Amino acid sequence: MSVQAPSNTVIFTDLDHTLLDARGPGPAGAAVARVRARGIAVVPATSKTAAETIALLRGWGVHGPAVVENGAALCLPTRPGCWRVRRLTAQSYAQVRFAVRQLRREFELDMPGFGDWSLAELMRRTDLTPPQALAARMRLASEPLSWRGEPPPAFMSALHQAGLTGIGGGRFFTVLPHGADKADGAHALLRHWRPSTSSRRPRVVALGDAPNDRKLLAFADLAACLPGPRPIGDDVDCLRTSRAGPEGWLEALHQLGVIG
Repeated sequence: MSVQAPSNTVIFTDLDHTLLDARGPGPAGAAVARVRARGIAVVPATSKTAAETIALLRGWGVHGPAVVENGAALCLPTRPGCWRVRRLTAQSYAQVRFAVRQLRREFELDMPGFGDWSLAELMRRTDLTPPQALAARMRLASEPLSWRGEPPPAFMSALHQAGLTGIGGGRFFTVLPHGADKADGAHALLRHWRPSTSSRRPRVVALGDAPNDRKLLAFADLAACLPGPRPIGDDVDCLRTSRAGPEGWLEALHQLGVIG
């Protein structure tokens, strides 16, 4: 497959229920390769950890950046096959976990998270393999909690007072430092890295499926909302597709005019 010269377009994409589906990373990697052959950079913007995301990038043969843990950290490529991980938040994972434990106890909420489960329990709840589950526990600043919908308002208020926020994703409610978001992570990345040698701001394309993608979609010049377990509301201005996974992802990029 011939590769075109780098384009001044960058695609920020969610992974689970957007680019990835139940078939695993293989078909998604093939879709990414098709887009990258056109000289277009594909950057994961995901709730996954740096360890999880770097493993995917290596498997796809992509030595590029990523926005991870819902914008709490960046993966920045260095020498071939290596990345530098940069946390963007002042609060660490240990500090987030400490605050979560205190607030759960105060509000008597049954809200277990990744840090509470054994490896076997995490695998059962997420369908991850042992290496994947280990990578999912290598967290820098965010804690996914088992909770459907929005927690009680008093809990959310207490989170904000502790300098934290919560974001609903496809399956979990994730607590992370206030101000961390995929859009902020994308903005921070573009201060350190560009998809081409052009001095102009790149054209930003974003694809996502869940509430934690809303700000990223608003940040983009072109956006697509793919169907997921927690669909994005009609108030978000985006192209809406009927299917997710690699085929739906490529279809969305075609309809947006990003690829022919």
